[in-house]
Order: sequence, then C-alpha cells, then structure tokens
Amino acid sequence: MVLQLERRIPVKLVAIAVILILCSFPSFAFSQSDFKAAFVTYVYGYDRYIPRWCNIYEHGDKIQLYTGIRDINRGRAAAVDFVVVVKDPKGYVVGGSVIQKRIIGYQDETYGVFSIDVKEDWIEGKYQLDAYAFDVLNFSSTYSSYSKLYNKILYSGSYSPSIGTISRENAPYVKKQLTFYVGHYTIPNQFMVFDARLEAVQLPEGASNTLKVTVANKVNKKGSVTLTVLVDGREVGNKTVEMSGYEVKEVGIKIPPLSIGSHTIQIKAGNAILSRTLPIITEPLIYDKPVLIGDVMNGSVVYSANNYVLGSGGISETNNLSVENALSNLKSSKYSVNKEDAEKMLTNIFAYLYKHYEKTSLRVALVRGSDSRAEKLLPELLDIIKRDSRAPVTYAGMRGYDELSDVDVAVYVGSNPEVSGLEYFFKSGGLLIVDNPSYWKDCKSELENSLAAVGGWRDVKTPEELFYSFYDLRIDRGIQISITTEITLPPKLTYSGLSVNKFITTAGEPVEISFNVRNLGKTGKETVKVLVNGETAYKEEIILKTGETKSISFQYIPDKEGSYKVEIPGTNLVKVFFVKAKAGHLAPTPTPTPEKPSRGGGVFVAGSAAMLAALIIARMLLRE
Repeated sequence: MVLQLERRIPVKLVAIAVILILCSFPSFAFSQSDFKAAFVTYVYGYDRYIPRWCNIYEHGDKIQLYTGIRDINRGRAAAVDFVVVVKDPKGYVVGGSVIQKRIIGYQDETYGVFSIDVKEDWIEGKYQLDAYAFDVLNFSSTYSSYSKLYNKILYSGSYSPSIGTISRENAPYVKKQLTFYVGHYTIPNQFMVFDARLEAVQLPEGASNTLKVTVANKVNKKGSVTLTVLVDGREVGNKTVEMSGYEVKEVGIKIPPLSIGSHTIQIKAGNAILSRTLPIITEPLIYDKPVLIGDVMNGSVVYSANNYVLGSGGISETNNLSVENALSNLKSSKYSVNKEDAEKMLTNIFAYLYKHYEKTSLRVALVRGSDSRAEKLLPELLDIIKRDSRAPVTYAGMRGYDELSDVDVAVYVGSNPEVSGLEYFFKSGGLLIVDNPSYWKDCKSELENSLAAVGGWRDVKTPEELFYSFYDLRIDRGIQISITTEITLPPKLTYSGLSVNKFITTAGEPVEISFNVRNLGKTGKETVKVLVNGETAYKEEIILKTGETKSISFQYIPDKEGSYKVEIPGTNLVKVFFVKAKAGHLAPTPTPTPEKPSRGGGVFVAGSAAMLAALIIARMLLRE
C-alpha cells in the first residue's frame, strides 16, 4: 500500500503542474474556418451582412470591412482583438485599425466593422488587406477574477468580474488576406428592371402607347441606366435615367403609333438585369429569390423567400415600421412598388393554384403561429387582389392546424415553418403558401425536412406559367399588343388659339369665333362647347384620332350693345369684345319727370332743353 501511494503522488503533481501551466498561458487558438472577413455594404448583426458588389473603390469611397469569429468563449469570457493592415501596390502600409471585443458571459461569437477611407493620395492599382483576429484572453487572470467573486460579494456586496488579457505579441491568431483595387470603374448589373406594363394592350390605329417599367438601383452608389424599347426587334425609343443609391423609380417610355396587327414589345437595359420575379425592396434589402412550387400528397406547397405579405406594407428585418403605418401604405392610392409587386406575384400564384389544382374557389386562412403582423396585413392584401383581379378569394381568418377542413389555401408567414401537422390538410388537396420574411435565413431546407414527415415535397420548380397566369411579368420575352380599327376609347382634348375677329362691332352684325382642338388621348367622340356671357353659343360632338388637330370657327350675332365674354369651359381661354347700337336706333332716353315751374325758373328750363338736344345730336354723330 505504501508503494502504491508513492507512485500516485507524482501523477497528481504532474496534473496540477499541467493545469497551472495551461492557466498561465493564453487560451486555445481560434480556428481558421471560424473567422470571416468580407467587404460589405451593410451589416445587421453577426454573420448577417450584405457583401459589396465588387472589390473596386474610387478615391473618396469608404471601405466597409466585416470581421467575425465564433467559438471564442473560454471559462465564461472572451477577449478578441480584430486588426486590419492595408498595403498599397508598392508594398507600403497606408492604413490600419484595431477593434477590441471583451465579453463576460456565454456569448460565443462576436464581430467588428472597419471603416477605411480611400484617400485622395492613394495611387491606383491593387491593394492588399490583412485581417487578423487575436485571442488575447488571459484565462488564468480571468479565472482568478471569477474565483474571488464569492468572497467579494459576501463581504463587500459588489460584483465586478474582470477580463484578463495578454499582449497581442504573445497571443494566437487567425488571418485572412483580401485584395481590392483603387481606380475608376463601372458597377456591373447595378440596376434591376422589372414589372413592364403597357398603358393599353389593345389600341386603335394611329394611337401611341406608353411602356412603363420599374427600375431599382441595387447599390448605395449614384449611377445611370439607359432603357431601350424595341418593337418587333426594331428600336423605337430610349430613355436614360439618373438614380441615387437604393432609389426606386417608375419610368415611362413613349411608343409611336403602330400598324394594324399584333406586335411584340421588348425592353433592353445596359448595366442592368431584367427580373421576372417581382422583388420586395426595403432599403438596403432586396428580396428577389425565385418562387418554388411542388406537390405534397394531393396538395401543394409554394415557398416564397420574398416577404410578400409583410413586405407589401414595407416591413422588413431592418426596420421597425409599425403595423399601422404598413396598413396605411397598403390602403394608400399612391403607387408603391412593394404593394404592386406583392399584389401581382400573389395574384399569379393564386391563379396558378386555381388552375392546376382545379379549385372552384380560393378560401384563404392564416396558419396560427405565423408572424402576428400578418394577421392585419394579409386580409387587406387579399382585398386588393380581389378588387383588381376579381379572383374568387375570401379570407377565413386565422386557423389552427386542425381547423382547415373548409380552407383551400393556408398561408404561413414566418421563418420557422413546422408543417408536419398538416397531413390531413394535404391529403384533402390543401394548398400551402410559406412566405419567409427573413432576409438572411432561407428556411427552404427546414421546410423540406418538415415536409418529409408527410410524404415529401415533389417536383419542386419555378413554373414558367407563374409569370403570366394573370399579370404578364415576362419582360425578357416581350409583351403582345394588338392594333385594331374597331375599338373606340375616350379622347383627351386640349384647346388653343381662341380668337374673335372683331374687338368692337355693331349689334346685329356677326363676329367670327375660332379655336383649335387637339386629341392627346385615344380616338373617340367628345363634345366641344363655347360659352358667350355664360350661355352656350356653340356645341358640337366631334371625332378626333389620336394626335389629330382640328380648327373650329363659327359665327355669333350679338343683338344688344355692351360687352361680351367668350370662354371655353374647363380651360383658361377667355376673350372679350364690345358691341354698339345700330345707327338710327338710339337707346331709349329716360323722360324727365315734369316739375312744377318755380318763379324765375323759365330761363333754366329752356337752357336744359337746349343742352339735352345738343347731347342727342352729338351722340348720333359719334355713332355714325
């Protein structure tokens, strides 16, 4: 027994020595695979960032560099120093910075964002950026701080653990090396063009049209894009649009009158991509992933990563927009790209499901467990769809998994879909739409795993018909329009050149009133009216083709002396002319009331009569 004890003692001593040695040295080194460094445009949180479109910068730009690392916690603490060093094309160090992160608790990841100015004196060329993550945690010191807390709280009542660190010279680290360029450049595919639509798909001969598209600048940098319209492969017009960073614009391009028949209109854009899927855009996020549809048992599942329900009102992960403001956005009559895109894409999804699964109606319910904001937004969005497309859509409210027996389409809004409980719903031919409001978390794999429990998600695809079930979204394939001579549409008249040929005339003599009228709208009938002193002097129903101008004149005979006002109702065109009485047709002169003669008044009466006679003669001479 004594011999065995003697053998055990050295082993214990060695173990204690090893622990002491480990405690006095830095923690284990970080893993290279756990360290990320990337040029970014926006950072929302750890591992949630938008990569920059390219690694080329101009003088005056700011380089935003994301650095993040995980698996950093040792003994309920972590200490990380992020360091970047920038070298120019000749190898000189021209920039650098340090970000320190200190953590008390069990948080096991951290990140830092560097902002580096591209200075005016930086030469053009290829630069090298070295990014480091140092593990500077002194485990021994930190552990000692924790071990003293018990007595510290017991006797002083204070709690303040401290993190011990070591010099970066002695700390383990991981490193990433990146390159970037300084110089002038053009951003490839800076713009997104989508939702092409015509003011009319059927027109009378000789009528012009307007092609409207929505253009989005995908990056936070000012730029311009040129849009070109082709009819049957021939260029007929173009427009260059200047846009600031993240801006969205509705652009209209005129199309000249076309010949009778069917024509294909297309739009081309340099430095842009043509998107069939209509995106939800909430700066700086652009949700533009494809919509996937596949069969599950006797029903179907539609997966959209594009946030159509919440995004229709402008809600995204990066803003705190209230439901009330989102509802106000939906109810507004003003054009909103998100409202329009959500309506059109969901309408096409409903149309596809209605046709391919032979539904006679579309009774829609929101699945319990969805994002609570969808409970207010989805009914409003469905009302818009029903109003504009006349789709047979009715809203059945929020339902649990076991309350869908009378529902055709169930909608789940959220990024954690658990749909294995819908087995009976799918067996009965139920259709499920999963709308994911998360930008960084794609729940497609989770959805697939959940659907495996109910037979799997089969034949998953993005059907071509999804882009023309109701709204035609295929701008890359062209839009069909027809030109005919049989259609009559309301015109839009403008007036000009109102004139009267005489400024002063005589009662009973005609004046000629003339003006021009032009149709800027569609060919059709319209009533033209002219008022003189508030009464209708001219009224005629005319037919004008689009772009046609007609000159109209008519005679008006005034019968009394005085002033006359000529006007065209609904315009600011007004003219005035004056009329005097005919010669020999004096205006009646009031007969003076006889007065009783007074003494000495005879001379005054005679003088008054002579003066009146002189005035009458003078008036007659003036009229002649």
